[in-house]
Amino acid sequence: MSKTTNMANPKEKPTVEALITRLGQQFNLIAVLIIALFLFQAYTFYKVKTIEKTGVTAGAQQQAESPLSQEKLISYAEELKLDKKKFEQCLTSGEQKQIVTADTSQGAKLGVQGTPGFFINGRFLAGAFPFEAFKEIIDKEIAGTATNVCTDYSEEMQQYCSDPENQGFKPEAVAVDVGNSPVRGKADAKVTIVEFSDFECPFCIRAFPTVKQIQKEYPNDVKIVYKHFPLTSIHPHAQAAAEASMCAAEQGKFWEYHDKLFTLEAQG
Repeated sequence: MSKTTNMANPKEKPTVEALITRLGQQFNLIAVLIIALFLFQAYTFYKVKTIEKTGVTAGAQQQAESPLSQEKLISYAEELKLDKKKFEQCLTSGEQKQIVTADTSQGAKLGVQGTPGFFINGRFLAGAFPFEAFKEIIDKEIAGTATNVCTDYSEEMQQYCSDPENQGFKPEAVAVDVGNSPVRGKADAKVTIVEFSDFECPFCIRAFPTVKQIQKEYPNDVKIVYKHFPLTSIHPHAQAAAEASMCAAEQGKFWEYHDKLFTLEAQG
């Protein structure tokens, strides 16, 4: 019996050892997976925090670097040789806010909903239209052939005035009070273009070269009147920029400041 028992033990012993070895290997594998998972989670957490921190920093830098920030607005006044102390006092006190608000209110009453909005001898052109659209209207005004009838204009312009629910061009002339708004051009010019605009509006920036072209092509026949219509709900710096331009106007340099802001925005 003892002999038989001794012969049986060798068969059982390798099986137990193999089981223990297998369990040990599985345990090591699980431990490695747990460590890898922990390292992955730690890495992911680190990356998320880094991205969040970078995003906040980048956002703050972007806001600080806006070409229409208060600091920048003051620096432009210095560049234009304005009295910095007087300009800064004007800007920070908000003394020009009433003028900007009055312009905006006037524009809204006239039907301006977005920017830029132009009244060419009272005929409304809404948006950054190409030079050719302005030219057609201006030439009719100079020639004395302008009318309130949509079909008296080119087919190109008729597509903007034929739909009463969506008129980009309204040929019916309305009275627009110029008041004391900044004016560029000859006082006796045959055509007055009143522009309602926003220094932070991308479409106004796009229209800026067109307005400059009009001035170049019609130096004697067209004068430009600028009125403020800052879209504050989507352009956070527009109100301050508008007020800053009127502070520059106090020192006789509205148009220099106006051109400076639009040129910088176009470059940005």
